[in-house]
Amino acid sequence: MKLIVKILEGAAVIVSLIVGAFLANTIDVESILRGKEEPVTAAMTEDGLQDDFIGLPAGDDIPRVASAEDWDDTWAVSCVTIEPLDAISTGIGVRHPWIDAYTRTRRGGSRHRPDVSRTQLDILDEYGEYYILQLPDQSYILAQISKQDARKIKAGKEIVLPVGKKGGVHGQALANIQDLCDEYDVNTEGVFYSINDNWNQSHSFMVQLSRLGILLGTALVLGTILIMIVDKIFKVKD
Repeated sequence: MKLIVKILEGAAVIVSLIVGAFLANTIDVESILRGKEEPVTAAMTEDGLQDDFIGLPAGDDIPRVASAEDWDDTWAVSCVTIEPLDAISTGIGVRHPWIDAYTRTRRGGSRHRPDVSRTQLDILDEYGEYYILQLPDQSYILAQISKQDARKIKAGKEIVLPVGKKGGVHGQALANIQDLCDEYDVNTEGVFYSINDNWNQSHSFMVQLSRLGILLGTALVLGTILIMIVDKIFKVKD
């Protein structure tokens, strides 16, 4: 009996950690911390640097990329946005610019974080996943957008993506997703990038701490409840 109880209690802890990791990866911590932001207008982009506006809400007059032709005509210095029809995960991401290339080991050394990684277990959102976006004309392009925006699109919500730019595609990442791109006839001449690097750079510690807090807090509360249920069912004292 004691062995069964120990096994179930261990399972409760594992389940709690999984649920905590799911919530930490699902809750839009960045939007909560940023609060309400002023939409960017075309006039604003004429007076400032392009990178100052990437990832901010797009105003009504920000140019929309609605077709493959629009995308071909988009300059690397242009601020644009998209109202996508669908978003398809590739499962491959590139390390965010604000994430250190090296991480410390327990022995005081350092370990190199790979530039490209699979994103299924990227709980702390260290990698910007490549998505395949369907444009209004049914053509497809590559994009790096937030996980939260991708979820909204997949859920069928009509959204206007934050201000983005046309950037280069990481060669190693493209090699990993080339077959999928061929399947959807994806235009891989550039990637639509709409992640706010500036904000994330200055708030990365707070975001990571918040995600870790959600994970541990959920695991602690849920784990305690589940263990209490197991103990009550098997009438374990103390």
